Amino acid sequence: MKLMRFFLITLTILSTNSYANQAATDQVKFANAWVKKPMPGMHMTAGFVEIENVTDSSLRLVAVRTSFSAHSELHSMIMVDNVMQMRKVADGWLIAPGAILTLSPGGKHAMLMGLKHTMKNQSEVTLEFNIEGIGWVAVPAEVRVPKT
Repeated sequence: MKLMRFFLITLTILSTNSYANQAATDQVKFANAWVKKPMPGMHMTAGFVEIENVTDSSLRLVAVRTSFSAHSELHSMIMVDNVMQMRKVADGWLIAPGAILTLSPGGKHAMLMGLKHTMKNQSEVTLEFNIEGIGWVAVPAEVRVPKT
């Protein structure tokens, strides 16, 4: 299953933007992409993924977008006066050579707002990530209920 998902991600990367993203397959790897199934009546959710920099140079994740949300932003959680708050990230995140940037619940994540349709559990959607110098990379993600 993991090999098949890697194959699908690689195929998607190559078909999204063959010139810019053909190099991306040698520069960045995506794994475990998923989107939280929103609660009934909610028009926003979050996306998560692991992004590995397989180069000798730093990379920067600068943006996220989807076809199923009106607006998408990169967000992080910070503690302010003993209260956890969510903040939009203006300059994205640097990914050091050989490092993995993890977007996960309660931490860094892709905030997806203005959902255009109901999302069904275990359906597949596409998240697109903009890596500075590489461009937009389409990554298939599964909609799922988070583990408690």
